[in-house]
Amino acid sequence: MIKVQVPGTSANIGPGFDAFGLALGIYNTFSFEEKSDGKLTIRGVERKYQSTTNLVYRSMQMVFKQTDCHPKGIYIHSAVNIPISRGLGSSATCIVGGLFGANALCGNPLTTAELFDMAVTLEGHPDNVAPAIFGGLVVSMNDQGKNIYIKNEVHPCYEFYALVPDFNLSTTDARKVLPKKITYSDATHNLPRATMTYLALTNGSEEILKVSMKDRLHQPYRKKLIPHYDVITRKARDLGCLNTCISGAGPTILAINSVSNQGFETEMTRYLTEKMPGWRLLALTPDNKGVQILGG
Repeated sequence: MIKVQVPGTSANIGPGFDAFGLALGIYNTFSFEEKSDGKLTIRGVERKYQSTTNLVYRSMQMVFKQTDCHPKGIYIHSAVNIPISRGLGSSATCIVGGLFGANALCGNPLTTAELFDMAVTLEGHPDNVAPAIFGGLVVSMNDQGKNIYIKNEVHPCYEFYALVPDFNLSTTDARKVLPKKITYSDATHNLPRATMTYLALTNGSEEILKVSMKDRLHQPYRKKLIPHYDVITRKARDLGCLNTCISGAGPTILAINSVSNQGFETEMTRYLTEKMPGWRLLALTPDNKGVQILGG
């Protein structure tokens, strides 16, 4: 039995739209086994996902085709801890888990770089799959067909909280509300802020992070799809957190707090419980390892 553990992720981090991604200490674990019965068996998910349309299985097929490795039968089990369609990279974990699981079943013929390229092809962009594979805080891009990334670790002065609602939001719907064109001023607004946000997260510049995460490319449009967004983010800052942003395409809100601001978790949890039923708070630490093969 091969087990593959993949961390959840938070993409964009405010101004780093379609470029930044942070791996978080919440995981989906996928188990794989080759079977001699010639059947596909999928467990751990709803029945509607127990077919050849399953994203984990479809990702595996890409490896099988590339390597000409074709197991007779496959057993897949998904242990899902990451909320689905909440902006925490659940689909990226399925893609990465399927690719790395299939590669392990076939004797690891493909390199991590090759699997990364496959993951980007399947996901459509690297901002979630890059941190899911490599861990840490990653900035990534595609240059003339080549996927490039830089990884760093987040400074230990920060702690992260996911404010997760009880409703989902598809990436497709979150893309639809974005403008087809942006102004020159909006682009120049985001460029320095994205750079400073990345540097502040890695070198511990808390005061910079308080002001650098203002975004004009996606959050002003997407926040309209998240009821109470302004109220909740304002409350988080009132409780002393450094900054907030939409996690990925949403609807989860990521709060970045200084470890010196003790009491934020307790007070924010109390506020959500009393004033915002349906929302919950998850305390998360950065994951710096990325995808891990736990057995096989």
